[in-house]
Amino acid sequence: MMGSRVLLVNPPFYRLLGSHYNANSLGIAYIASYLNQNGHDAWLYNADYVNQREYAEIREIFDSFVNYVDFFNNENDPIWEEVSQKIIDFNPKWVGYTSYTANVNAIDIISKKVKKMNPQVKQVIGGTHATLDGLVLDKLKSIDFSIRREGEEAMLSLVNGNDPKSISGVVSRQGMGLCNNGDSKVIKLIDDLPFPERDKLYGIPDSEKPFVDVSYICSIRGCPYRCNYCASPYSWKRDKTQYRSPESVISEMKHIKENHWNTKKQFDFSASSNTQSKQSLKIKDNTIVYFVDDVFTIKKKRVKTILKQMINQNLNMDWKCEARTDHFDEEICELMSKAGCKRVKLGFETGSDRILKEIQKDETKEDMRRGARMLKEAGVPITAYFMTGFPGETNEDLKQTIEFAKEIEADYYSLSVMAPYFGTKIYYDLIERGYKLDKKPWEYFYHQTGDMMVNNDLSEDLVDEFLNLNKLNDSGKGYL
Repeated sequence: MMGSRVLLVNPPFYRLLGSHYNANSLGIAYIASYLNQNGHDAWLYNADYVNQREYAEIREIFDSFVNYVDFFNNENDPIWEEVSQKIIDFNPKWVGYTSYTANVNAIDIISKKVKKMNPQVKQVIGGTHATLDGLVLDKLKSIDFSIRREGEEAMLSLVNGNDPKSISGVVSRQGMGLCNNGDSKVIKLIDDLPFPERDKLYGIPDSEKPFVDVSYICSIRGCPYRCNYCASPYSWKRDKTQYRSPESVISEMKHIKENHWNTKKQFDFSASSNTQSKQSLKIKDNTIVYFVDDVFTIKKKRVKTILKQMINQNLNMDWKCEARTDHFDEEICELMSKAGCKRVKLGFETGSDRILKEIQKDETKEDMRRGARMLKEAGVPITAYFMTGFPGETNEDLKQTIEFAKEIEADYYSLSVMAPYFGTKIYYDLIERGYKLDKKPWEYFYHQTGDMMVNNDLSEDLVDEFLNLNKLNDSGKGYL
């Protein structure tokens, strides 16, 4: 049987803000490679890709909110027409969209146009929002199926023509209602999955492929922690966390280096580094691995093995990761430095031990203090994530956050207002307490504007002081 032609789409979001997202979207990249391994012809279409070197910086992005909303008030805007036409021009039998709450409206507009232009195309939505919202098809009338949690096997079954009502993880239409088959079965051996697709990039000529950041790696599926503001424990399920072997991780790093770094391609920036004012930390050759795991440092023994293999095999590959401060010891920090770690992103969130308990962070300020100190002593730069605007947070709590952030002396601060993402514990807790949470989906991604979402009792002056903590970085080093 001849394989089906499949287009997997990352819908536009940052382009609507005058910026871009040039990284490879790993969720759909894994699905594409799995389909291709099984005889189909699957390609990736990143509708947020831009082949230019000048683009909006963070502050300009948030200042563009009004313009952004205008896109959704005009469903015939040229960007919707462009994306829909490109999908049709590909002549797919199947189209799959990756979703998070902020892009559901974009998927709605695009899928309606695709349906109108070619009703024979089967359309599927997966990703975080589709996983958390079992009723998403009630809103997206032109989408035929949704997939909840891991999508490789479910999407392959659909494309193979199996009965949707028998496929684990698939939600399909049944008369006036929906047939929901629950979660996709957990893929037991993720080492056996092929590496994500990095070559079949639709609409991008070979001369422009160097602009695409294909150096993202996922070494862990899931997160065993329970932070109540984070969607990961609910989209992955905390009790289903899976870990790739060190050998598999190192093999993928080598694959990237040999096939995408050692190609003598010349270009000037990385999608990982997205402000022009921070030149010194831009990656000239886009050669930095980004471990996109929620927490790369889970399981110390495994992490040490990976780091030692990076060193012993002389990979000489720069990399960055997300981590928790309570996972570090002096050996890990020294190994990270020797293995080429250029940045660790740490979620401190707050300087109030009271708030840390309420958000179920399962870390203390002393844990954070100790972990940050060990990294700095090993010479590993850190990005510190802090938030304000938690329900019940007081001015005193925020003062403690500001003082703690100053004490940490991070290389870069990522500062935001707490956004109750759909499907998180804090979202449902707030609904129970009578909060309407009636903002339109994309508004919840605007959590660096200073506008409070669930707490209007904090001093505006304190919030401004908090959001201006980045001015502590007067060196202009920026971030990775």
